[in-house]
Amino acid sequence: MAISQENIIKKDMMINVGPQHPSTHGVLRLVMTLEGEIIRDTKPVIGYLHRGKEKLAESRSYFQYLPMVDRVDY
Repeated sequence: MAISQENIIKKDMMINVGPQHPSTHGVLRLVMTLEGEIIRDTKPVIGYLHRGKEKLAESRSYFQYLPMVDRVDY
């Protein structure tokens, strides 16, 4: 018994990609909508491991804050 293309039910699937574990150093999560193997939509969710860096920068000069910029992804 063969299945024709018209009889196949197509339904979008929504999956989460990342971060895998709370202790990982990734700062990005993607919410993806797939139709089969085709990616239809991707929404980035940023802000993991937020430590108030912007608030610290408000009270410092550019040169005082510069070493912290290098540590943003930790």
